[in-house]
Order: sequence, then structure tokens, then C-alpha cells
Amino acid sequence: MSEVFAFHLDRILGLNRSLPSVSRRSEFFQDGQACPVILWDSSLSPTDDNTHSSVRLTWGQYQQLLKQKCWQNGKVPRAEWGCTEIHHHEWSKMALFDFLLQIYNRLDRNCCGFKPLKEDSCMQQGLKLKCSDQDAVDLTHIVQRRHDRRHLAFIDNKGFFDRNEDNLDFKILQGINEFPESAVSVLRSQRLREKLLQSLFLDKIYWESQGGRKGIEKLIDVIERRSKILLTYINAHGAKVLPMNE
Repeated sequence: MSEVFAFHLDRILGLNRSLPSVSRRSEFFQDGQACPVILWDSSLSPTDDNTHSSVRLTWGQYQQLLKQKCWQNGKVPRAEWGCTEIHHHEWSKMALFDFLLQIYNRLDRNCCGFKPLKEDSCMQQGLKLKCSDQDAVDLTHIVQRRHDRRHLAFIDNKGFFDRNEDNLDFKILQGINEFPESAVSVLRSQRLREKLLQSLFLDKIYWESQGGRKGIEKLIDVIERRSKILLTYINAHGAKVLPMNE
């Protein structure tokens, strides 16, 4: 169900990269319990079976292309820079989004940046043991659209609200020196809670499935605390906040 929350957060922050997701009840799914329904987009580029990505990148390659700021300000990258077709700003948007929700499967599939729980996929697959050569680890769920190769589409947005503040995955932010102004302005405005409440209230089934306003407020509490940590991180690292509406 975190996919539904992720969709609303994505829209409020002005990122607009997640596929539409709503809650529905059906006798055909989980005995009538609420479940997420995600509108699939036929324009998504084909992905491979291993990384579920339309472009294959290792962590090491990803860190190198971040330094090149591919396609920023309309600058065509050189062949030796190792750039993909994806615009530099897309990585900043994804890192901010993934940090707030602690989505680790895209940038840290081996859980090398935090202490995972036994139910985390990296523990179940034995990936936590493979952190000695992180540069060789593939990124996953990096997906573009066929007609728009410059931008990403965020899929499989399984967030984690039970990650303590002293165990957040900061590896997600590694190499990111710029953040989207639209999103940061919302985090700084102290209106994040208000906007999320207004948006999530429109999905009545999700609202009820989380225990009404009391349950929703607890989820927002987590995101607000993480947003404060992120803003502190931005200030401490001297990261730039830029318009990213290319």
C-alpha cells in the first residue's frame, strides 16, 4: 500500500514521475481487503529480467555519470563521459524521493547503506553479504519511456515507514549535489502535512485502510522527520537547490 502514498507524495513534491496508484477493494483480491491498483503505462521502455531496467548501470558507472552532469543546460555530453540518455536532474529527483520513502531497491539493492531487517529482500536473497565491491552492483528499476528517454518513470515504489532515523540509508544521496527546487520548497514551507492530508483524503479506501486520519498522521510524521533530516543534509553539504523543469 506504500505505492499509493508514494504516488501522492510524488505529485505534491512536483516530481510527477510515479505511475498513478489508487486503493481498491475486490472480492478477487485478498478477500476484499484494500490493495493498490497501479495504472500501467504502455509507453514504458522494455526492461531486462535481471535489473528490471531499460538502461543498465552499475553503481560505479552511476557515480561517474553524476560527476559529468549529463545533458545539463542543453550540453551534449562527450562519448567518453559514459552518459546515458537520462538527464542529470532526474537522478536528483529520484534520490530525494527514494530517501524520503527509504526505497532502497533502485540505488542500494544490497542494503549496503543501512542495517536491514531479516524480511528485507536483500537479506532474503543474501545480497547484504555482497557489499565489498559496491561499484559492480547493478542499479535496478531504472526505467524510461520509449518516447521520452531523457526522463525517468518511477516504478515499484515500495516505501518503508518503519526505518528508524538512526538507520536511514544515506547511500541513496551519495553523489547528489543538487536538488529540485519544487520539492525542497514544499519541504521548507511547513505545508507538507496539510498537502498530504488533502491529497490522501481523496482516496477514501486508502484513508480507511490506514486507520483514518490518525493512521495517516503517523505516516506523515515519519516523512516530516525525514524531510527535516534531508534539509539538514542539504545545508550541511552545501548542495544546490535548482529549478529542474527542463
